[in-house]
Amino acid sequence: YASLIGHLNLAVVGLILSTFTTRFVFPSISLEGRRFWILGLLPIHRDQIVWSKFLFSFVGGLVPCLGLILLSDCMLGLPWGTVFVHLTCCLALCGGLSGIAVGMGASMPNFRESSPAKIAAGFGGTLSLVLSAMFIILIVITVGFTNHFNLFQQTVGQLSGTTTSWLPGISGGQVVSILIVIPGGLLATFLPLVLGIRAFRQLEP
Repeated sequence: YASLIGHLNLAVVGLILSTFTTRFVFPSISLEGRRFWILGLLPIHRDQIVWSKFLFSFVGGLVPCLGLILLSDCMLGLPWGTVFVHLTCCLALCGGLSGIAVGMGASMPNFRESSPAKIAAGFGGTLSLVLSAMFIILIVITVGFTNHFNLFQQTVGQLSGTTTSWLPGISGGQVVSILIVIPGGLLATFLPLVLGIRAFRQLEP
């Protein structure tokens, strides 16, 4: 029961973060609007603009999300191996959601609209929100399945007198979930960013 609540907390934190990134981070490049030509006069590369917005979103979401997950897992009394997996998953979610929002915002900017709400409600914002939700579901289901399979293995191991732990406090199922979550988070982070940077380089003010 505590493990289920912990995974639900992880999913809720990811969904809340996805709404914030879609609502506030995705329109950040589009909000430059008619003043976009000023960015071309600055002594900085366009890539630095995209990376600065990503770092702002990533760092801004990482601190509260990690704090919430750590606090909830400690209150639930989950093992430290599970807490470590949840924190790793939260790190991947923050990077992936920020990368999707910034990358999609750079790929499909809307300089004609001045309202961030209308920009986020457009096609690009809706697509960004859908991709973010799919990413959250994939990560949470992967971690939840492997962790509950790990709990089943631990129960069987305790009854039979054997152990399935690979590292102190971390079992085989948790190692598998980490090996899936980290590449998935890196892919969701850098693939949209690379595509967004390429589109942003070719964008005419």
